[in-house]
Amino acid sequence: MLWLLRIHGGIMDILIVDDNAFILEIISKMLAGQGYKIHPKSNVDEAISYLEGGSECDLVITDIVMPEKDGTKLASYVKSKTPSMPVLAMTGGLENALEDYVVLAEMFADEVMTKPFHKNQLIETIERLVA
Repeated sequence: MLWLLRIHGGIMDILIVDDNAFILEIISKMLAGQGYKIHPKSNVDEAISYLEGGSECDLVITDIVMPEKDGTKLASYVKSKTPSMPVLAMTGGLENALEDYVVLAEMFADEVMTKPFHKNQLIETIERLVA
């Protein structure tokens, strides 16, 4: 097992992966402002290297449609190594994503959210996934 699911003193480590730097920054700031410890990555390879390097997290949030390797590959990887690790997949909207990507994400992720979403919706989803 590459990492363990853990939450210490209410501080949760969240790995966030999105190829759009603006979206990555907004979500990171949104969650950091709520007291979460954020580990932003811009692609799947960076995220996998982070996890394989012994880093730990409590939740993975990943965009679905990204160049080279998409979020479904990350979700599949995470679930193959640590099935109990919650994975939240995000998409820019069904009209912007291929239906096949959403179907694949639903197979590996615990939940799929459509962007844009409200901060409260994201926080409620995170709390439900790690409960």
